[in-house]
Amino acid sequence: MKTLIIALLFIAIPPQKSQEQCKKLIQLGVDALNRQEYTKSLEILIDVQAIASSNGWQEELFFALNNIGANYYQLSDYGEALNHYLQAYDVAVNYLNDQKEMVVLNNVGILYFNDENYEEAKTYFLKAFQIASKTNETDKIGLYAVNLGLTLNLLGDLDKAHEYLEMTQNHVSDKDLQLQAQYAIAENLYLKTNYNESADVLTHIISDLKAHRLFEHVSGSFLLLSQISLKNNDLIAALDYALKAKNNYTSIESSIDIFDQLSDIKYRLNEFSEARTYKDSVLFFKDSLFKKIREDQFESSRVKFDIKRYENEIIEEQIKLKQERKTFYVILIAIALMILTSLWSLKTYSTKAKQKRIISERNQKIKMLELENELETNNRKLTSKALNTASRNELLQEIIQTISSYPDLLNNTNLKKLVQQLKKHLNDHSGWQDFLFHFEKANYGFLKALKEKHPSLNTNDIRFICYLYMDLSTKEIASIFNITADACRKRKQRVAKKMDLQDTSKIYDYLSGF
Repeated sequence: MKTLIIALLFIAIPPQKSQEQCKKLIQLGVDALNRQEYTKSLEILIDVQAIASSNGWQEELFFALNNIGANYYQLSDYGEALNHYLQAYDVAVNYLNDQKEMVVLNNVGILYFNDENYEEAKTYFLKAFQIASKTNETDKIGLYAVNLGLTLNLLGDLDKAHEYLEMTQNHVSDKDLQLQAQYAIAENLYLKTNYNESADVLTHIISDLKAHRLFEHVSGSFLLLSQISLKNNDLIAALDYALKAKNNYTSIESSIDIFDQLSDIKYRLNEFSEARTYKDSVLFFKDSLFKKIREDQFESSRVKFDIKRYENEIIEEQIKLKQERKTFYVILIAIALMILTSLWSLKTYSTKAKQKRIISERNQKIKMLELENELETNNRKLTSKALNTASRNELLQEIIQTISSYPDLLNNTNLKKLVQQLKKHLNDHSGWQDFLFHFEKANYGFLKALKEKHPSLNTNDIRFICYLYMDLSTKEIASIFNITADACRKRKQRVAKKMDLQDTSKIYDYLSGF
């Protein structure tokens, strides 16, 4: 009966998603986007958009819209991407903060940059950069400065581009972004006809670009070096760099530039047959790029169709749910008393169980407190005993020193005998076993673990370690062992070395880990 009631409740009143669940759904949508599962990603994010919008959850709505825009951007549907980015921008400006605003401004800038509308791209990158500067977001300042530099390079405003790119040196901590900034600086120097400086930067960063798997930039660096060599009329070097660019991973767009460069070099070398072959490759890659664009457009149309179908299914499902609710409301009224009775029984049972649990937990706490008190008492006794031994030894040392200061000690047999007896008491370790017994009782398992981990330790070492574990000072331990404080410190160093510890100040922490 209880199962039936719960089932009816779930059917009649679908559970509402919480903000935390919305955030998890957004992450699922982003993960699907990264796997290029655009339809699945959009379905999830459109659900989040509807839920966040109906509940007034502005941050979740922002992330849903921004990532829907990212889906369409990757599908090369820039119009749809821009539409969702601008909706996200409105939410950020009206309800959220500057950080969200600059993120979406940068996304719009990237959109225009890839659409080769560099003036618009510059406008949005500059707005994002200004907000980052105002809020002192160091990493974001660096990122937006790189984007501005790349855009201004293409617009021909080379001095301003170099100014922004140089700014990244103090605002970028991410190594990948630093390398991209260096590449952009090299490109800027090339466009300024500072060929030698550009070549120096490129040769300096190529190995790092490879190490960080920035293969597109590796290929671009070799292509720039080839173009620089061509400007210097060094056709052999230009050909070598161009071939290196070809042999690295590149996009279709980069391949067009590389094969065009190779065709130009071969033509200048009077190798016309190979020049034509490379020119044919340029045409092939242009066809491939056109085909890819068409495929992206087709995929975008297909995804839009699937999303429209999904939205229609949601509407039909909502209508069906409304009809089912009417039927089940009648049944729910009939079983309302049964639910109340069940809840009352459940509450009574839960209260009793809770009381039992509280009693059990309190009993356990009492036992734990008793054990802790017993352990603390034993440790206090051990420390007290060790300190008494240290005090006794200090007193014996003072007595021996006082007696030894008498000038007629060598001629006084009784005094010499007394000094010998005192020294014997000073070196008496007969109580060690008793101390060891009580130490092991108070710190069960410590000595066993110590011996297993460091079998090379002798009895004196173990005794010394016990006092260290009790956190006695160097002076107190020195008194117990009847040695100087300096000798005590040296012994501590030897023990640390046996335990493979370089820093003696770490011994107590290391022993506490046992």
